[in-house]
Amino acid sequence: MKQYTVRVPATSANIGPGFDCLGIAFKLYNWFTFTWENPEHPVSYEEQIKWLATRTASQMPMLEAYVQYCRLFEVELPIPTKVECIRSDVPVAKGLGSSATCYVAGAGAAQWIAEQLYSANQIKSDYNTYNVNPFSKDAILAIASTIEQHPDNLSPAVFGGLQLAAILDSDNLPQVVTQELNVSPEVNFIISIPNFSLKTAKARGVLPAEVARADAIFNIRALGYLLKGMSDANHDLLSLGLQDKLHQPYRAGLIPNFYEILNVGTKSGACGSVLSGAGPSILTITSNSQNNALQIRNSIQSCLGNTWEVKILELDHKGMVGYEGKTTF
Repeated sequence: MKQYTVRVPATSANIGPGFDCLGIAFKLYNWFTFTWENPEHPVSYEEQIKWLATRTASQMPMLEAYVQYCRLFEVELPIPTKVECIRSDVPVAKGLGSSATCYVAGAGAAQWIAEQLYSANQIKSDYNTYNVNPFSKDAILAIASTIEQHPDNLSPAVFGGLQLAAILDSDNLPQVVTQELNVSPEVNFIISIPNFSLKTAKARGVLPAEVARADAIFNIRALGYLLKGMSDANHDLLSLGLQDKLHQPYRAGLIPNFYEILNVGTKSGACGSVLSGAGPSILTITSNSQNNALQIRNSIQSCLGNTWEVKILELDHKGMVGYEGKTTF
């Protein structure tokens, strides 16, 4: 028997003007354990598909990524006997990348068990065109991106930190390019999580097919301010950078008192607030000391009341990590 545990961080995508390309990882995690009773008996992709059809809906995201690794890297892998989310601290449908944690975990587990059975030069697939090592984190990102095409969530989930990411056009398989960007340790993050959920599909459904040129220019400019402000912990630049005209104005109607909520952090002394992903959670960014961040957090919690959970989050720099065995809490 073999067991493998994967820890994947929560992520916040978009961060205002970085629509569909910018995301950040936090020290808030989901933990998954995969168990193989017969790890020495790999089966074909076709057998994996038959087995996948018998699984429960709660297991499906992890196992879909697991089977996708088999297909795209053209390897036979043993079927997991058991798949568990042994600890879930990332809330579902709250704009914190819960689905990304599942896909990354599944791809990571497939990669680990493949590494027990094969050497890298034994695995041949079309991914060789992109020089993707099947045992690298790049491979995990590529596999997950074939299922959930949101690299702004997936890239920080895999690598940690603040990531600028894109899926490049390809004739066959996606090529994901991501770059980690600097975040000053003086920048602090506060997340406000409501007691209601918002599905990404619904939040995307309200977006227009086209936007005005002036709005596109506005966001390009704001993104530059945001990234420089993150690097330098510059309050004024962050305030200018935490603005958006491409997605937040259209999603405002899906969240009660949206603009009032966004203004809570600013009134408390923060640089600004934005939707976390597609929402409904709100990410507030400060360039103050940790003590001031705590004061801002308390002010936000007092204003929002007990229907919202407000907490300070630390930046995660590692991304997904895995190790043999099963942990206990």
